[in-house]
Amino acid sequence: MKTIIEFIENPETGQQEVYELINKVRQEASQSVDQMQMFKFIMNGLEFLEKHGIPIAAQKYFVDMREDGRPYTIQLVKELRNHVPLLEFRVNWKGLGAFRAIFFEYYYSNTQILIFTKSIIKKSTYSQEFEEIVQQSELLYSNFLENPHKYIHLEEVGTNESS
Repeated sequence: MKTIIEFIENPETGQQEVYELINKVRQEASQSVDQMQMFKFIMNGLEFLEKHGIPIAAQKYFVDMREDGRPYTIQLVKELRNHVPLLEFRVNWKGLGAFRAIFFEYYYSNTQILIFTKSIIKKSTYSQEFEEIVQQSELLYSNFLENPHKYIHLEEVGTNESS
């Protein structure tokens, strides 16, 4: 089965919030080695996720190489307890915090679509802002199920076989 990643638009603002945060990290990467490292792990992690899909990407550890040549290992995807079926895409980097993106799975035309809703860079283990984006993502999930065509172009999924 093919897996693709979609960054959902916030229906109130029209912005793809996850994509925009990743782009912000990319822009800051030119000024900071740590930002560059985090951006690299986010992008390579998304490739890993799209290559393996769920559940495999949630079961395997993601391993990449740091700029200093040492390995970086993390459980890239975790289920959000008490918020099923939401999942959490995770990348941590020293001094910068923890990049978190909330997403869920949707199946269409023999394709697993991973719908990314909200993201944040957490500075501590508990974050009220993170809890808020989880709640917002639960609402987006419910709204998405009522009308997926409002959020993504499903007609392109079945016909576009490149990835």
